[in-house]
Amino acid sequence: MSKKSKNLVSLNHLPGILLASQTECERWIEGGLIPVAERRTVHRRGRSVEEPMFDPEVIAQLAAEVPTWREQGDGMGSAQRSRGSRRDSDPSHDDAAHRRRQSILAPVRRNTGIYIAEDIRRIESGRWKPERVFAGYRAVFSRPMQVLPESDPIEIAVEFAFAEPVEVAAVTLAPARVERAELTAASEALEARLIELRDATFEACEQELAGWRDELETYLDAFEDADERQAILGGIRAALDKLDRVHASDKGGPAGAARKLRQKLDDYRSKAAARRLRHLREAQIREASGYERYAAIFPVARSLDRRFLFLAGPTNSGKTYEALKLAREAETAEILSPLRLLALEHFERMSEEGLPAGMVTGEERVLPEGATHIARTIETLDLHRMVDVCVIDEVQMLGDPSRGWAWTQAMVGAPARLVVLTGAPEAIPLVEHLLAMTGEPLEVKILKRKGRLRVEGVPANLNKLMRGDAVVAFTRRDVHDLRTRLVQSGRTVATVYGALGPEVRRAEAARFRNGEAEILVATDAIGMGLNIGPLRRVVFSTLRKFDGVRDRQLTAMEIKQIAGRAGRFGHHDEGLVTALPEVGGYAQVEKIIGSALSGDAGKMRGKAYVRPNQETVLSASEVLQTDRLGRVLQHLNDTLVAGHPDLRMADMEEMIELATLLDTVDMPILDRLSYSMAPVDGREQLAVELLLDWARQHARGGRVQAPDFGINTDLLKLEARVKIATSWLWLAQRYPDVFEDVEVVVDLRASLNAKIEEKLVSTSVSHRRKPEDKARRDRGKAPQKQRKNRRRSEAEAGEMEQYRARRR
Repeated sequence: MSKKSKNLVSLNHLPGILLASQTECERWIEGGLIPVAERRTVHRRGRSVEEPMFDPEVIAQLAAEVPTWREQGDGMGSAQRSRGSRRDSDPSHDDAAHRRRQSILAPVRRNTGIYIAEDIRRIESGRWKPERVFAGYRAVFSRPMQVLPESDPIEIAVEFAFAEPVEVAAVTLAPARVERAELTAASEALEARLIELRDATFEACEQELAGWRDELETYLDAFEDADERQAILGGIRAALDKLDRVHASDKGGPAGAARKLRQKLDDYRSKAAARRLRHLREAQIREASGYERYAAIFPVARSLDRRFLFLAGPTNSGKTYEALKLAREAETAEILSPLRLLALEHFERMSEEGLPAGMVTGEERVLPEGATHIARTIETLDLHRMVDVCVIDEVQMLGDPSRGWAWTQAMVGAPARLVVLTGAPEAIPLVEHLLAMTGEPLEVKILKRKGRLRVEGVPANLNKLMRGDAVVAFTRRDVHDLRTRLVQSGRTVATVYGALGPEVRRAEAARFRNGEAEILVATDAIGMGLNIGPLRRVVFSTLRKFDGVRDRQLTAMEIKQIAGRAGRFGHHDEGLVTALPEVGGYAQVEKIIGSALSGDAGKMRGKAYVRPNQETVLSASEVLQTDRLGRVLQHLNDTLVAGHPDLRMADMEEMIELATLLDTVDMPILDRLSYSMAPVDGREQLAVELLLDWARQHARGGRVQAPDFGINTDLLKLEARVKIATSWLWLAQRYPDVFEDVEVVVDLRASLNAKIEEKLVSTSVSHRRKPEDKARRDRGKAPQKQRKNRRRSEAEAGEMEQYRARRR
């Protein structure tokens, strides 16, 4: 290679020699204005490409021609010039201009101490990569300034974007070489412009601040309460600690920067005042409701010298028996249960023993004169009836987000001299934490399980289940699928799940208990103390469940509670627990169940759930100056016990949704509150529409008509209609003068339940068919299903209209 060849330069060197952009150089090469000395083959990323090389001496001589090339054009077609014009006119791509600006900025930064840089904007150019465009300069300057009266100055920072001064642009964009003296002069001009902007900006800001301080003093003088004034000032100070830069530009000038600063301060003042008002309202509501001192809102309980006994033990440990024995021996007692079915069982048992017993649930009251022992569902606790003993069953329900508030209320407010708790030992920490609020003594008695509980070493075969086995699933669909498979294999089956009414659950449990059904298929409803008799073995069909929010694995406590129903004391020496093969690898399944039964199921810690009462809702309505129940409940949900060390709000999402719908009905807010608390399934459109229709009938001052349903329909609709009838009866307990046809609805619910039980019984055993019957049935199955679904959709769409027509 010749010596001259070694001195050749690549395309990347041309912009520095010619003081032109690379795009210009490429266009001039393409037009033949810049001669290529030679082409070299180079290897880049595994590919061979030819790269043009240039003689630097020749290029230097051509530098004088650059202005002429720019003026006269370079021989490209108009289309080529159009494509290149935007980029050529873009100084951000001019390397020489960029280098000159950096040379100008360096002494400005050094002399002023102000941060200043090129303002490069990104624009979409229609190509795959956005272009970067020079838009001027961006400077940040700051100064301590007094914002609040009689307060230390606060650093105010302004970020100012401004155009390049003309004298500076003449140097940075000059086509020929520039001398150092020209760069120095441009630097001095830019420095002068920057100082002028800084001083003018802070002068304008000082004028705005002086006016703002005067207005703030006038504003604060309007508040008589010194604490309120200090609270507003404190809110502004807290916001000023996070004050970010004020952004300004040539468009608004220094006065615009000052106005933006003023807007920020006005916003801080408004937010601080609004926050203070909100806190005052929340404090007023909490003060009126007493929830800050939750125990104080139960004066009858506080007037008694209460003591607590916690009978803690696993399922089948006799804790409920011991508690009921204490209740029966007392002169007066109340037994609080989680289910209406359990309250009914307790009532019947006490009545059989000759005690003057009564029963109160959400839908019914059986209170004979002189009743001393009353079985209740826990939500119906009478906070004013003093008794000797109050039994609170299943106290681990304190941790339930939806219903836990009722157990919290019962524990803190039950007016009994002795409060007996029964439940899982895992609830001990939460019980102790809650009673620390009242300072009342707690005695804990640990009970052991009566009978052994063992995990079998092999999975269960669904087709080889034995009499006395229970298969557990967690959805209605899975329950019926298992039930169908068992019936088809020739087994008799009883079914228990939450969607069934209490009467049907009780009847199905009795069929299993009496031996009419060999196998029980149930959800975790059997873990709540339902009397299901001599259950031998619990078989899990899955170890996962959907909890209303997500699909998750069962907790150790849930496994323990359900599995513990196996091996009824007095009927079996031990209880067995296993799972179906489809649950998963049995070695892992056995380990999970075994760990839950033998290990620590996880202690219940944290805060107890509460829900606002009527007095709290009224107070909040007055303070918020609104009778919109949905808004009031949402506010209480967000604020009532926020930050409380011991309490948290129960899940009220569905209740708030119903309240918002009921706000369209013209009735008092407490009546709307009662309707929003009715046991209505918010997922059932017909049930929600009927609830609103009942509320409108009520508001018009008339009598609410009883639901008029037929009983000849499918199982799913029958279950939904039972829930609707139950909701009607629940409201009838609160408005007996409006909901008068109680006996009619009681009979309707009984008929619906009887029909459900009839369907379950009729399909609980296998009906053998001839082969030709089966073939005929299979051939017609698909069209029959289509017709059935079509009829169901049409029926559901018209059912509400039919109800309204009957009412008219």
